[in-house]
Amino acid sequence: MTMTSGTLISVTIEYFRNARYRKRQQVESHRTPRYRVRFELHGQPPVEAVVGPNPTQYLVADIRGSGPGDFVEVQLSDDGEYIVKWVNRTREELWNALIETGKCDRSGLES
Repeated sequence: MTMTSGTLISVTIEYFRNARYRKRQQVESHRTPRYRVRFELHGQPPVEAVVGPNPTQYLVADIRGSGPGDFVEVQLSDDGEYIVKWVNRTREELWNALIETGKCDRSGLES
């Protein structure tokens, strides 16, 4: 597994379908939904990877919830083709600060 981290410059996520049980005159099948993610971290080249067929819970939501300026940690598969884990440290620190001040109750918000 390859772990990269840094300040997020840009991120795009796009849903696509991967052809799997081909049938006559059928271009694609809806059976294997995937997400293509393109992101760039400060000081690093742009990366394109796929959220695989069996992602962890809320992985796509965590990616969509990240924006430019956030500090993120991304764990890629050995070949760099799939995103295994995405952690937005900026959001985690904000949650922890809100919990410590008592302005937020984290019950039910565990990810």
